[in-house]
Amino acid sequence: MQQFFLQSPQYFDRLLKELLVALYIACFVSHSASANTVIKQAEIYKIRNQVDLNFGSNPDWHEAKPGDVIVPRDLVRTGANSRADILFDEGSLVRTGASTTFRFPPGKRSFELTSGAALIMIRPDQGSSTINTPEAKVTSQGTALFVQHNPKSKSSLIGVLTNSPAGLVEVKSADGSITVQLQAGQFVSIVQGVVGLVEHFVLPMFYETVELAAGLGMNPEELEALLAKESPEVRATILAVQAEAVDPLKNQLAWLQGFCKLQIETENMSLLLQLLGIRASDLNLNLEIPETDLSIIPFRSLNGIAWLGEYCQENQTLPGFEPE
Repeated sequence: MQQFFLQSPQYFDRLLKELLVALYIACFVSHSASANTVIKQAEIYKIRNQVDLNFGSNPDWHEAKPGDVIVPRDLVRTGANSRADILFDEGSLVRTGASTTFRFPPGKRSFELTSGAALIMIRPDQGSSTINTPEAKVTSQGTALFVQHNPKSKSSLIGVLTNSPAGLVEVKSADGSITVQLQAGQFVSIVQGVVGLVEHFVLPMFYETVELAAGLGMNPEELEALLAKESPEVRATILAVQAEAVDPLKNQLAWLQGFCKLQIETENMSLLLQLLGIRASDLNLNLEIPETDLSIIPFRSLNGIAWLGEYCQENQTLPGFEPE
């Protein structure tokens, strides 16, 4: 399990100084970006394994290299077991997973994902952004969120990691007929035009298992090690977004602590299943996490409840909270 223990005052003094420097950089950049969120270009910041670029209307694909510059309508494509991190000129950072096709159109901040998965980090107070898949139209007000699309099943999944004072994340079906709103810790799926229920997912498990979310949880050692390898611009983005990700995670951990007081066990979960309205008949538990870029475990699922049972047994009081 990921550890959420308290660190020494010296560590947090150092982290606070880094955060203040990062926020200064972020504020300097966002002063112009918040009023004008037009994206003109982006840089291929990091790559792993096979990453290719398609420039504009050119039919050929070219192998990507760190530092390559892309402009609106250029395509980024990752292969199997591959990844690309893209840094935009106004500070947004997009981490794309394996088998992903991604681009950004001209004009105000907008992203398009036609396959694969992406985690998008937008600095606070940066104004509105849109993210489109073949099944969904997403509008956010400066936040961190993830998007996944499977072209074979014609399904999209959208989840939110941080909240924005400017408003909730709005998700519409491709035809605009149905709209739902998401806050941090919630996700929704859209399959062949059918919008599913808004569900809560397990934030601690997400930060433990999803590589694209590295640095956004409450693991100070992981954050410090990651920041040491990043440029000042990327550090500013990660620190600004991570500062907003902490409260939703703490709130969910506090909520989980209440459930842990029920002394849930994986062999006897009838009380909790009843509370969450889950029917356990004819269903089997499967604790395996699929090898995907985004491991989403809904609370209202047997996998989610089983994870909670194991979590409570391993942590008699949840890390980061003092026993009563």
